[in-house]
Amino acid sequence: MLHENNHYVQKFKMAIEDNPTEDLQIVIKADRKPIEGHERVFNTPAVNEVAIIIAGNDFEKRDIVLTKRSNELKNICETHISYDALQYPLMFPRGEDGYTININQVEPGTSNQINKMVSAMSFYAYRLMVRSTENHLLNYRQLLHQYLVDMYAKIVAERLLFIRLNQKKLRVDEYIHLKDAITNDSDPANHGKLVILPSTFTGCPRNMHEYAQDAITYVRHGGKPSLFITYTFNPNCKEMTQNLTNGQSKTDRHDLVARIFRQKLIKFMNVLVKGQVFGSVKYWLYSIEWQKRGLPHSHILIWLTNTLRPNQIDDIISAEIPNPSTDKNLYDVVIKNMVHGPCGAFNSLSPCLKEGNCSKMYPRQFIKETQFATDGYPLYRRRKPEDGGQTATVKMKSDSVVIDNRWIVPYSSLLLKMFDAHINVECCNSIKSIKYILKYVHKGSDQGVFAAHSSNNCIDEISEYQAGRYISSNEAAWRIFGFPIHERYPTVIHLDMHLENGQRIYFSEDNLQCRLANPPNTTLTGFFELCKNDNFAKTLLYCNVPKFYTWDKSKKVFNRRKQGAIVEGHDDIRSGDALGSVYTVHSRNTDCYYLRLLLHKIKGPTSFKDLRTVNGIEYETYREACLALGLLENDNQWNEALKEAVYSDSPSKIRTLFALILSFCEPSSPKTLWENNKDCMSEDILNKLRAENRHFVLNYTDSIYNEALIKIEDKVLQMIGKSLSEVGMLSPSRQHAHNMSREILRELTYDSDLLLNFVTQREPLLNTDQQAICREVLRLYRKSEGGVIFIDAPGGTGKTFLINVLLAKIRGERNIALAVATSGIAATLMIGGRTAHSMLQIPIDLLHNEMPVCNIKKGSAKAYVLQEAKVLFWDEISMMHKHGLEAVNRTLQDLRGNKDLMGGLIVVLAGDFRQTLPVIPRGTMADEIKACLKSSYLWKQVKVMKLTTNMRIQNNCQNSQRFSDYLLKIGDGQETTTENGKIRLSNEFCKICPTLENLTNQVYPYITLNIQNIQWLQERAILAPLNEKVKEINFTVQEKVPTAARTYYSIDKCLNDEEATNYPVEFLNSLNPSCIPLHRLVLKVGCPIMLLRNLDPPKLCNGSRLIV
Repeated sequence: MLHENNHYVQKFKMAIEDNPTEDLQIVIKADRKPIEGHERVFNTPAVNEVAIIIAGNDFEKRDIVLTKRSNELKNICETHISYDALQYPLMFPRGEDGYTININQVEPGTSNQINKMVSAMSFYAYRLMVRSTENHLLNYRQLLHQYLVDMYAKIVAERLLFIRLNQKKLRVDEYIHLKDAITNDSDPANHGKLVILPSTFTGCPRNMHEYAQDAITYVRHGGKPSLFITYTFNPNCKEMTQNLTNGQSKTDRHDLVARIFRQKLIKFMNVLVKGQVFGSVKYWLYSIEWQKRGLPHSHILIWLTNTLRPNQIDDIISAEIPNPSTDKNLYDVVIKNMVHGPCGAFNSLSPCLKEGNCSKMYPRQFIKETQFATDGYPLYRRRKPEDGGQTATVKMKSDSVVIDNRWIVPYSSLLLKMFDAHINVECCNSIKSIKYILKYVHKGSDQGVFAAHSSNNCIDEISEYQAGRYISSNEAAWRIFGFPIHERYPTVIHLDMHLENGQRIYFSEDNLQCRLANPPNTTLTGFFELCKNDNFAKTLLYCNVPKFYTWDKSKKVFNRRKQGAIVEGHDDIRSGDALGSVYTVHSRNTDCYYLRLLLHKIKGPTSFKDLRTVNGIEYETYREACLALGLLENDNQWNEALKEAVYSDSPSKIRTLFALILSFCEPSSPKTLWENNKDCMSEDILNKLRAENRHFVLNYTDSIYNEALIKIEDKVLQMIGKSLSEVGMLSPSRQHAHNMSREILRELTYDSDLLLNFVTQREPLLNTDQQAICREVLRLYRKSEGGVIFIDAPGGTGKTFLINVLLAKIRGERNIALAVATSGIAATLMIGGRTAHSMLQIPIDLLHNEMPVCNIKKGSAKAYVLQEAKVLFWDEISMMHKHGLEAVNRTLQDLRGNKDLMGGLIVVLAGDFRQTLPVIPRGTMADEIKACLKSSYLWKQVKVMKLTTNMRIQNNCQNSQRFSDYLLKIGDGQETTTENGKIRLSNEFCKICPTLENLTNQVYPYITLNIQNIQWLQERAILAPLNEKVKEINFTVQEKVPTAARTYYSIDKCLNDEEATNYPVEFLNSLNPSCIPLHRLVLKVGCPIMLLRNLDPPKLCNGSRLIV
């Protein structure tokens, strides 16, 4: 048949005889990936499949050569009309023409040609369609797979050819000077020289970067994603089996895989978004990947309108085997789709194994209750069989094995039953997870590092490997059909970013004057024009314009939206769902970078000049304007602060201020700051010398400056435990300094007579419980026996009173007794009290360290104090993470050279486990119990003593007694709770406020008259469990204060400059971690504020309430 119908066959036979070819092997090596390459981009294929590797520059042509009868060689391109028939004679037995670039489109009804050309994608999508009459191309199995990847390579080549031939137009018309800075294209010298793939070219670096920035935009507006879902196509689904013909297997029809998965993914997203199975969805995006596994899968990020609470996780996500007796259908689906491996000892050839260990960390640990792990991802409940967990038998190749909950991948029961596929559902718990997920979703096309070797030779391990783009036949089918690789909602509008007159204009000799006279508007210049003529636009930031206006690309102007919700107070303005994203600029592009900062802070500018004007002062540069707004770090502000202090503060206070700056503000040049201000910080030392030596003319000397530096270093050591050399300063010479450290003096200079008098007055007032505890502590103290006592003390039982008596008694005998507390407020209530973190140098990040130790060096002043101490009192220990006490135990054992509990030191702990337990960000009840001191291995060595008499109840007040008893019942778990664990408060003890306005009026009545009354402010406060609610309450109350508001902005930056482009400043500004003030801090004179971080330990403590 071929000889009769295909005129190319004889030529093929001659070519085989004249040109024998060498048989080559393509060897792919995953361990040869580039250093910065993503592991899952350069991994080896996990399945047998046909794929193509495109190596070299994106714009290089493929080397396709024909040999004529005259032995003359002729190069042809992929789009040659005969390429398909020549490359695939079995698929085109009659030598049918293939695609070429000059095929006209026709009208469907009349078949008349129109002035549009058929693209390669449309041509081959047409060729692959299933028809009522048989499409023979779909029966060629592996040859079809080769045809798919080859034709997709041809589609890519056609696009790249267009880009290459239209390079100038694309570089200028669509990409202004600095439209999208990427790290490897951030040097201004490269602009205008590099061959740039536009961001519309799917899969190129700019395209992936643009989608990543869209995701960052969602995070900026909606916070961290709620759910991360991976949906993998199930090739055994009924839609697949019903459409296979002529004995085909599921691996033969990648065209069917692509089309069916596309339809299922549409339905899947409809279930998530329109069906709201997890609640109302605010934003979503997904990315399709293959990762050399043969089957497509989608990574999906979901932002829910209502944030998931820890107690909701188990309702929507499970990592356990269902009970087959209660839900056999779910049990079968889970065992079929959601079991990892098993790998390891069950299967040593599993692709997830690396050096014998599972890269996915299976089998996981058994966990009784869901917990939030330290890396930000939940540790889902996985119960042991003896605790009610299920087991199942799964078939392996040679045997069957019994598995338990440790092997189950987290899933959603509802989604799994609906779609019968591998669907991994994860809760995104922390900001830390954002970076990983966004890079995972948008890491780019699959790559392969490969080399070609002759099949009859050994593989040379030293040969040079090269990287190339890896395209599987499955991916090729998806892309030929034109299915999207990425989709998202809502739309993100990309806004231009350029300097004044910095937009690029393409021109030719014919239109030069016209182009120069009428440069086209960009979205930035269009924004300026809009602000000149539209009063509402003057209230907007540049990035917020797309929400209310649309960009007319032809007229280059912004127009008000005609659809959407009416904006309150502006009946003629409508808001849509679109979000704005200003193109990123690398920080090395300084002018444009500072301009971008200003555009995210200044509303309604009408020109570039307007952006440089702050408080009526026009600055020469954008950087100066940023400095004036407090958007940049600069030592000038510290210089100004020190100079201002000269007029109102003593040299001692100025030294304290300088120590604060060194300790917490990270000035760029500490030595220069010292040189500029050292005289005012040393003035009192010079004056003292002059007073002692009146007959001499004395001026500043190095020894005077040295003494000032010693005093500053003492302050810095007290604040952060570091020397001046550790904060960028020169260390002072201490050869003439006092041998006795301030840390030691603090504990040895108490007035003994005053303390003993305090004991004489207070000790007789101790009640029976207090006396028993006092005797036990003093017994251990007299015998120098170590031990740990815990005082179980509900509120009002006289715990602090007792501790102060014991402190006075021991210190009065000139021994060291240390007083610390977990909270700053509790520390201030004890004589000489300090926070535990400050005194004991407990690490801040206890969640991420299983074996922490305190940052106290042997030979230091703190070490000496702890070695000589007799007793350590620690209040509010119930709030401390167990790792904190364990760290102190290890440190004391090391410093005191004693392996007994706490190094033989007597430690008196006090607290109430009925009150606040250790705070675990977004943690569950199980997380808090796990972190609690009672879960520590030290607890069994602790002696518990109790205080039961409430000292605050006076005159036998029955109401107070009932309230006290009611609180104890709640704390002891005796009060009735609802199904979700909540307690219904009695109306006898609380007043319900129906609205926030009503609440603020009840707590702060007549605030305008009382804002200056300190006692009135001290008597009232509003507590709330969530930071968002605190923010709302603060705003409501602050609005009622009559004084003028002043706004302060935080200065946020990436620690790694190379990441600055991926995480723009406005994204960092949008993050609001707990225990850190909001990026935009609004203050008014007279308003109460709370101290979050203590910068002046002798006078203030964390949690102190202050007044602006």
